Amino acid sequence: MGERNFTKEEEKRIIIPIAERLQKIHRKGKTTIVGIQGGQGTGKTTMVQFLERQLQKKGFRVQSFSLDDYYKTYEERKKLQQKYPSNPFYQISRGLPGTHRVKFLLETLQKAKAGKDFEIPFFDKSLYGGKGDVLAKTRKVKGRQDFVILEGWCVGMPELSSSKLMEICKRNGIDIKKIDPKLQDHKVVLGFVREYQPVWKLLDYQIMLKADSPEVHKKWRLLQETRLKEKKGQGMSKQEVHTFVEPFLPFTYVCYDLIKPDVKVLIDEQHNFYGIRFRK
Repeated sequence: MGERNFTKEEEKRIIIPIAERLQKIHRKGKTTIVGIQGGQGTGKTTMVQFLERQLQKKGFRVQSFSLDDYYKTYEERKKLQQKYPSNPFYQISRGLPGTHRVKFLLETLQKAKAGKDFEIPFFDKSLYGGKGDVLAKTRKVKGRQDFVILEGWCVGMPELSSSKLMEICKRNGIDIKKIDPKLQDHKVVLGFVREYQPVWKLLDYQIMLKADSPEVHKKWRLLQETRLKEKKGQGMSKQEVHTFVEPFLPFTYVCYDLIKPDVKVLIDEQHNFYGIRFRK
C-alpha cells in the first residue's frame, strides 16, 4: 500500500505545507537532515518522492535514502539469528534494531552535515530467498546537499525501559505476550535501540506518518502481498504476513507514542491522509 500516490488535493494539503516548513528552517550553506518515521505500509517512500520533487522544484539539492539501505550483510544477520535462536524478534530476516549498520549510517549523516561527499549503500532484498544482502556497489553523492531525507519505520525511536514498553502495548491493544511469552526477548531489542541514539541526534526535523490502529499495518501488508502474488505469482500467506508484521508493532507504537515529531500526518484504514498536525 506504500506504493499509492498522493492525490492533487493531498499534495496541496499535506506535501506543500511540509515543504514550506522545511524551506523556512533551512539555512543557506547548511544541510538540513529530515527524518521520516511511519509503520509498515504507511507510505514513507511515496512521501519522500513527493517531498524531494517539491523541494527540487524550488532549486534545492536533495538526497534521500532509507534505513533499509543500511541493513547488515546476510552473514551478519545470520549470526544474529544464531546468537538469539529462540528470540522471535531476530528470527525474521531483518528489520528490528540490531539488523542495521549503524556506524556506517552515522558516518554518512556526519559527512552530509559537514557538506562532504558521502556514499549510500545498496541492499538487494531479493537475494537469499528474500532475506537480502548488501551489494558491492554504492551510490556516490558529491558536494553539499541542502536537504538529506532519511526514512524508516523506527527513525527517531528513543531509549526506553521494559516497563514503559509494556505500558505502551497495553494502551494500544497490542498483546506482546503473544510474540514474547516470557517477556524477556524484547529486552534484547531495547539494548540495540541504544546504539541508534547518536544517529537520531543529527535529525533537524522529524515527520511522522501515523496509522489509526495496529491492525491496519497487517491489512496493508496483506494487500501488498496479494498484489505481489498477482504480479509475480508468489508472496506471503495471511498467516506469514501476521508473523512478519507482529514483531514490529510494539516498537512501531513506541515511536508513535514517544517521538515528538515536528509534523504528524494521520492516516485512516482506507489509507487517506486525513490530518496534519504541526508542532507548536
